[in-house]
Amino acid sequence: MNVAFLSILALAALASSAPDPAPDPASAAFAAAVDAAAREAGGAVVGVAAVHLESGRHASVRGGERFQMASVFKVPVAIAVLGAVEKGALRLDEEAEIRPSDRREVGPLYDEWKPGMRVTVGRMLDVMLVFSDNTAADRLIALLGGPHEVEKDLAAHGVDGIRISLDEKGMGVAMRKNLAAFEGGSENGASPDAMAALLARLFRGELLPRASTDRVLDSMRRCTTGDRRLRAGLAKGTEVFDKTGTARSCSNDAGILTLPDGTHLVVAVFTRGGRDAAARDEAIARVARAAWRAFTT
Repeated sequence: MNVAFLSILALAALASSAPDPAPDPASAAFAAAVDAAAREAGGAVVGVAAVHLESGRHASVRGGERFQMASVFKVPVAIAVLGAVEKGALRLDEEAEIRPSDRREVGPLYDEWKPGMRVTVGRMLDVMLVFSDNTAADRLIALLGGPHEVEKDLAAHGVDGIRISLDEKGMGVAMRKNLAAFEGGSENGASPDAMAALLARLFRGELLPRASTDRVLDSMRRCTTGDRRLRAGLAKGTEVFDKTGTARSCSNDAGILTLPDGTHLVVAVFTRGGRDAAARDEAIARVARAAWRAFTT
């Protein structure tokens, strides 16, 4: 038996007996903080994925589980709309009438509606992301040809783990039919890992041309519905591009944070259950704070 072969055997033996690598202390602390946030929220189910875009470092808790997206689904809708604009199927200055049957509660288009009201695709896109306008979301989905067209657009980009089969009206019907299944993400569901991956690709410009990407991000930067969620856990003035979602016992926030060194962290937090909506909001803020600490050390 030659020396080289003996050396290989020795190395193999050492490798087989070597202990597993120690866990990243930041990831371990992050997971503990997420568990603590869930307990403080009265036992809420909390799923989180965090990805540092420049380094590729990531951490997740229940990251592969399916949750109800609620209005976070409006980000894929926006991507599909701007994809249709790029193909010439829609125009940003194209107007659509908002009929009485189109109105959905929550948002400027519901509050400002008058008979004969017409709104451009560009404005509907903006108010859908900034104010989570439900009328705008359903009207845009109708212009695309239905929720399945949004899911087809995701599939065309190779996006997995996000299912879109309902518009806002359909979600209301699904909640009345089987609330437990709806809250579990049986329809319009996504995993935190999948949503974080989508936002990472959006930010990098992999899903839309730069001008269209910047349009989505600018609207998300001006989001008005998340002051008590991700943003509440961060230092004042932190740049955040996010989209919230709320439906019955589900409270979510998914976005991109700019860290002090100018790099970027994607954080997707989905929650359900627990004590109440305020407790879920606080849990999301605590998770954001923990992610900030974990990825700035």
